[in-house]
Amino acid sequence: MTNQPFWLDLGDTAVIPLIETERLLIEPAEFFPQLGPGRSAWCFQPPWYDADSARLVYAIQAFLVVTPTRVLLVDACVGAAKHRARPEFHQRGGDWFTRFTDTGFSAAEVSTVVFTHLHVDHVGWATRPVAGTPRPVFPQARHCVTEPEYRYWTGSAGASAMRRTGDYLEDSVRPLLEHELLEFVDPAEMLAPEVELVPAFGHTPGNVCVRVTGSAGALLLAGDVLHHPVQLCHPDWSTRYCVDPERASATRRALLDELAASRTPLLPAHFAAPSVGRVTLAGHGYQFAPATDLIRLGQYTRR
Repeated sequence: MTNQPFWLDLGDTAVIPLIETERLLIEPAEFFPQLGPGRSAWCFQPPWYDADSARLVYAIQAFLVVTPTRVLLVDACVGAAKHRARPEFHQRGGDWFTRFTDTGFSAAEVSTVVFTHLHVDHVGWATRPVAGTPRPVFPQARHCVTEPEYRYWTGSAGASAMRRTGDYLEDSVRPLLEHELLEFVDPAEMLAPEVELVPAFGHTPGNVCVRVTGSAGALLLAGDVLHHPVQLCHPDWSTRYCVDPERASATRRALLDELAASRTPLLPAHFAAPSVGRVTLAGHGYQFAPATDLIRLGQYTRR
C-alpha cells in the first residue's frame, strides 16, 4: 500500500493524501515519555512501528479535497528550501509540489487552504522562496486559521516555543498577511457545502479537525488530535508537544467516542499509510481497522 499512491472516494468528493514524508522515525520518548518498554500491542506492528530501530513511524502529509465545485487543501506539510532546526525538515526539496501537480490541478485552482493548527509541519508549503523572498504558493486561496491559534503562536508563549523550532511563522505564515491571504475563521465554520471545521482544542489553543461529506459518506480529517495509534490504545495520553494535555485528552476521547458510534472513518495527519480507518471501542481504548472501502489505488487525476 505505501509504495503506491492512493486516494479516498466519497462519491462526488475525493480526498487525496499528498504525502511529503512516508516514514519519519520518531524516538517514542520524544512524544510519549510515559511509554514503557512493552511493545506487544497492535499499535506496535507495521506500518506504525519500526522494530529494527525501536521507533514509531509517522507520516507527514496534507490532504487535497476535491468537491464538485471547489478544490481545498488541508494543511501544508514542512515545505521546501527552508531553514529548520529538525534535520529531517531542513532544506527539503520540491517533491511534494510535484505530487500536488500530478493530480492535474494548478496552484491557482486551490480556493482554500486550511491550517488545522500552526505547527511547523502543517504550514510550510503555504509559501516558497522566490529570489530569497517567501511567496504564496496558492495565490488565489484564502488561508484559514482560527484567531486563538494565531494569537497564541504570535504571542509570548508561542515565541518561547519557537526557540526550539525556529520562527517558521516568519517565512510561512506572516507573508500571507502581507498578501492579504490569511483569514480568521470560526472553529465550526462551513467552508463549503461538503467541508466543515470541527473544534478540537487542546493540542493547540485553536486546533480544528475538518469533516468532509460527499454523496457516499463522510470522513474526518483528524489532524493532530492523534499523532500515532498508540493513542488509540491509550487515549488519555497526550504528547509532550500538546499545549493543554488534559484538554487534548478530553477532546480526543470525545471525538473517538463519536466516531466509534457513527462508524465515520478518520484520517489523522501522521498515521502511516493506509492512514484512514474506523475505530471501535476496545476496553479502555479503541481498535483501528483500515477503511478499505474508501481506498482507491493509483494516482488521482482530475475528472
